[in-house]
Amino acid sequence: MRMISLLRLFCPLLFLFPFFLFANPDLDVIHECGPFIIHCSEQDADFAAEAGKVLIKSYKEISYDFALDSAEHFQVYIMPTRKSFQRALRGELPNWTGAFAVPSQHLMVIKSPRWNSADDFNQVLIHELVHLVVHGIIGAHKLPRWIDEGMAIFYSGEDRWKTDLAVSKALTTNSILSLSEIDDVLEYHRAKADLAYQQSFSAVNYLLATYDIEALRGIIFSLKQGADIHQAFWNATGSDFADFEQEWRAYIEKSHRWLWIYEINEYIWGGILFLAIAAFVSRYIRNKRIQRDWRDESLSAEDDEFADS
Repeated sequence: MRMISLLRLFCPLLFLFPFFLFANPDLDVIHECGPFIIHCSEQDADFAAEAGKVLIKSYKEISYDFALDSAEHFQVYIMPTRKSFQRALRGELPNWTGAFAVPSQHLMVIKSPRWNSADDFNQVLIHELVHLVVHGIIGAHKLPRWIDEGMAIFYSGEDRWKTDLAVSKALTTNSILSLSEIDDVLEYHRAKADLAYQQSFSAVNYLLATYDIEALRGIIFSLKQGADIHQAFWNATGSDFADFEQEWRAYIEKSHRWLWIYEINEYIWGGILFLAIAAFVSRYIRNKRIQRDWRDESLSAEDDEFADS
């Protein structure tokens, strides 16, 4: 069962690797920065230099947190065009994919910020780096997706996954995912995937707030030894994973349930502004019409007086 899960997760990505590596002659610049070898087009050379600095700094932080000694070598591909990125995906990943990592090959593929302004370039780099580092630690063993994505968001600081609005709405509609269901995030549509990512960050953030980084480190290294999430959680925290998930659910029920009201509040104020503007325009048009009618009446009276004379 574990092998099947791993194959479902990694095999589509493995088939992508040779395709985009050999079919992109535009990736003619190689920038080396410590353990990172960054492939890009000439137009993206400055972004590659920036990426090297960001990755080095983040790798030091992650290595310190997880007591890593030796540095791996990582390949980073900055895809120069939308078409080249889509070719790399080959339809194997959802169309909402912003970047991806192939842990078995120690590489990541990201979009050039020249044509992709929707995502923060530095945050995406760190997000994918976390995937590579953590999977490098646990090897072929299964890593629950909520930990994988939650850690990536925690280190990258991606605000769009930290808003908790999707979690709040899901609580209202009773559609919160179990943490185990997040394993299937790549099969979800965009809205459901957003919920999965927000839940992942929320759960990891709660874990860190409750047990600190030592517990997360302990869970990762227990998984590396072949433990499942229940045993790994017990080894690292002395608590049962099911109890943790229940406690986290109780926490978000209390703190997140009504956050969606803030979004409605923005629409309400937007509506009030629209109505105020509409009322002003309507009054302006009405006043102009009245002034025109008065002017017409005045001219008509003058014409009548002239005719009488």
